[in-house]
Amino acid sequence: MYKKKKLYRTAPFAFLLFCFVAVVIAACKETPPTTLEVTVVNANGTTLSDVKVWLVAEPTDTAHNPIAVQDSSLSDLSGKAYFDLTPFYKPGQIGVMQIKVKGFYFGLTGEAIAEITEQERNQVLLQIQ
Repeated sequence: MYKKKKLYRTAPFAFLLFCFVAVVIAACKETPPTTLEVTVVNANGTTLSDVKVWLVAEPTDTAHNPIAVQDSSLSDLSGKAYFDLTPFYKPGQIGVMQIKVKGFYFGLTGEAIAEITEQERNQVLLQIQ
């Protein structure tokens, strides 16, 4: 009465199409950037704008890791300085990078250590005295 359709011919094609679509969707995923947000405050805890902020990171093993982070920025009106550290990470790199954050504001200075985790928004508080 009813004729059975043979699905064994279309099943491999459907499986390959599904695998192709899954690979394309997975390849289009963008990795989040590695950023550092430095909030600059004085001894009273009020935020300071136009503070020169430096990032200094020297690798512990210069023979195998010649990359050293050296970047600077000015803090904005809300006392924050932003840094994009994505270029300093290699794909598949594991671990936490430690960066020394230095600030200078009209003769006042300050230092802090920031631990940077890959593909996250990292934050540090820098007190200028």
